[in-house]
Amino acid sequence: MSAPSLASECESVDEPSSSPSWDNAWPVKGHELVRLLVGFVAVVGTGAAIGLTFTDWTAPNAVTRLDERVANWWVDGRTDGLNSLAPWAAGPADTFIKIGISTVICAVLLWVFRRWDEAVYVALPLVFEATCFITITHIVGRPRPDVDRLLESTVNSSFPSGHVAAATVYFAVVIVVWRHTAALWARALSLGVFLVVEIGVIWARMYQGMHYLSDVVGGVVLGAVSLIIIDRVLDTSRMGTFSDPGDATGATSSRRSGDAVPAGRPSPY
Repeated sequence: MSAPSLASECESVDEPSSSPSWDNAWPVKGHELVRLLVGFVAVVGTGAAIGLTFTDWTAPNAVTRLDERVANWWVDGRTDGLNSLAPWAAGPADTFIKIGISTVICAVLLWVFRRWDEAVYVALPLVFEATCFITITHIVGRPRPDVDRLLESTVNSSFPSGHVAAATVYFAVVIVVWRHTAALWARALSLGVFLVVEIGVIWARMYQGMHYLSDVVGGVVLGAVSLIIIDRVLDTSRMGTFSDPGDATGATSSRRSGDAVPAGRPSPY
C-alpha cells in the first residue's frame, strides 16, 4: 500500500470545516433597549387607556353589550365534545406550554443558524408582549365574563387576552421561515400551523368563558403591535426578506464589527 501523497495531505489540511462556526454577536444593543422601553410605555399607556375607556369609564356601551351577547351565545352552544376540545385548542398559549414550545423553537434556530439573531427574534416578542399584558391587565382590572366558566385562572382580569396575544406572537416563527426560504411547502406549513393555533386559541378562550370578544381583539392587537415593534427596533439585516429569502451575507452586520451602520434597513417584504 502506497503512502498518501503530500498533495493529498495538504488538501486535507487546507480543506475548510463543513460545519459553520458559532457567531457570538448579541443582536440587541443598548440603544435598542431604550427604544424597547419607550415602546413598552407607549403600548401600556395606549392599551390601558383603551381598556379603561370601553370597559369602565363609558360602560355600559355598545362594545360591552355586544361582549355580553357573544359570551352568552358561546355558553348556549356548548357540547361535551367541544368542552373536551377547548383545553387542547387553548393549550399552545398556556404559560408553561408556550415557554416550552418557544424554548424548543429557539434551540432549533440556534442549532441551525449558529447565531442569536433568529432565536432572539422569536423570543423577544413573547417577553415584550407578556410584560405589556401583565401591566395592562393589572391597570384595567376588567372582571371576566359573568357566565359559567369551564376553568379558573390566577389572573382575574380579562382585558386583554394574554393567551391570544401569546398565540399571535408565534407569527414571528412564520416571519423567520419566510425570510429564509422561498419553498412553497415550508411557507404554507408555517402559516397553516400558525393559523390553526391562533384561531384555536381565540375560539377556546371565548368558548371557555374566560374572555369577551373585545378581550381577544385586544390580544390580537397587542401581539401584532409587539411583533411590529420588535421588527422595527432590531437589526434584521442578516436575515433575508420575504421577496429575497436567505442569509443577507452582503449585509453582514457591519455594526457588530464596529463599522458604520448602513443608512437604510432592508424591508422585510
